[in-house]
Amino acid sequence: MAAASPQLVLRLGSHAEKEYLEKLARFVNGVIIGSNLLESTPGASASLLFKVAVKDQRIDYYIDPMTYAWGRYIDPQTGKLRTDLDWIKSEQGTKGKKTRAFKRSYRLLAERYGSPFADAIASSLALTWESFDTAAKLKAACKAVADYQIQRAHEEFTKDEMLRDVAEQIPKPTAVFAPYFYCDPANRQDWVDLNLSLARTTVALGLSVPIHMILCIGSESLEDEQFLSTIVQSVISTGVAAIWLWFSRLEETSARVEQLSGLKRVVSGLSKSIRVYNMHGGFFSLALSKFGMSGISHGVGYGEQKDVVPVIGQSIPTVRYYLPAIKKKLGVPQIEACFDALGIQTANDFFEKVCGCPVCRGVLAAGLGEF
Repeated sequence: MAAASPQLVLRLGSHAEKEYLEKLARFVNGVIIGSNLLESTPGASASLLFKVAVKDQRIDYYIDPMTYAWGRYIDPQTGKLRTDLDWIKSEQGTKGKKTRAFKRSYRLLAERYGSPFADAIASSLALTWESFDTAAKLKAACKAVADYQIQRAHEEFTKDEMLRDVAEQIPKPTAVFAPYFYCDPANRQDWVDLNLSLARTTVALGLSVPIHMILCIGSESLEDEQFLSTIVQSVISTGVAAIWLWFSRLEETSARVEQLSGLKRVVSGLSKSIRVYNMHGGFFSLALSKFGMSGISHGVGYGEQKDVVPVIGQSIPTVRYYLPAIKKKLGVPQIEACFDALGIQTANDFFEKVCGCPVCRGVLAAGLGEF
């Protein structure tokens, strides 16, 4: 299943990136939006999906259910396993009376997903593989998460009398993601088994859209050859149409050769039977299209790698520009400091030597001073 022309799917991190998506949509194959963003701004998110997936560009779209947010995580500062779900909480309340409480988007998502997600919010305790200890619990959770992805945008349009007429034009997402959780190193196999069960159960629902699975795991697993061989066969046996790989903290430009070789090995093995994507990939992953990688996803100017822990509750990453002259990505202040040395005196100089994308051309339409 080698893909000579791998797909590029943009991930929308916030509505501040809406302009980028609208102008770049014709250059990409699809867009992914997190369910937390969809739930916090349902009207704006549904309208944007309608614009890029129906009205203008007709590109694919996916909704990431973000279910891993209710699982355990490793505190990056202490290295200890945490079960308090603090990473989906924020300071709330009036001045002097602030407390940490669950973010509104995750509370609303838990209500829609039902048990055991709602139970986790009530108890402030992370879910584990034991939270899905019966076939009935697995099926109920998978159905709720799948229904959300299929129905949420359509539902938002039916609420508005002015938009009901176009509600039926909204297509279903290109695929439905099975619920998934981060496989922490301390309990890796238990989490892997749960993710496989969630994928198999979602496939068994018999939905009218393809089912995709997300494998979210630490990059250290890429050096475990036996594990990779086992996971390839296990994933294929679930019946999913595709898998999206998310190896936390895998920075392709500085990763160990053993890790890059492991990524190539798992892509080659999986792609013989199903489509393979990198949820947060860069140039190396694109090059792996010659070995079966069907496509990659990342944000606008960032997101070629993601640590699973800071994804929630952190500030938006700094957009970086690719500077051809030194073959590196740099932040805005660094780029501006290079103007004199590179002889950039006009907007056209900028387009030629730094970035000539439609967004930059729009920003600098009135001149270089707008940078």
